[in-house]
Amino acid sequence: MRKVVYEVTEENAHLIAKMLLKYAREQEQNQVEQYLTIDELCELIGYKKTSIYGLVQKNKIPYHKKGKLFFLKSEIMEWLKSGKKATGEDIKRKADEYLLKNLL
Repeated sequence: MRKVVYEVTEENAHLIAKMLLKYAREQEQNQVEQYLTIDELCELIGYKKTSIYGLVQKNKIPYHKKGKLFFLKSEIMEWLKSGKKATGEDIKRKADEYLLKNLL
């Protein structure tokens, strides 16, 4: 069995890191811009189909309709994030920022 020895120089390490970063960004972009079916959405967020149909009917969830319902993964992730409740620490920090901005 042959051994392959490869010397990692600073330049090579920089190129490898650059390539890995580019690959990671491409993978992230591919994941984010993915359209989901209602079944895939149910699996992703753990809701039942009837719940999702109810949210669609009330326009409370972002969706696209072209014969069938589709959901853009990036929009769903933003929708989920928008439901985050502020913690006591978040509220205190915002109050401090407001007071500093408006009283100084």
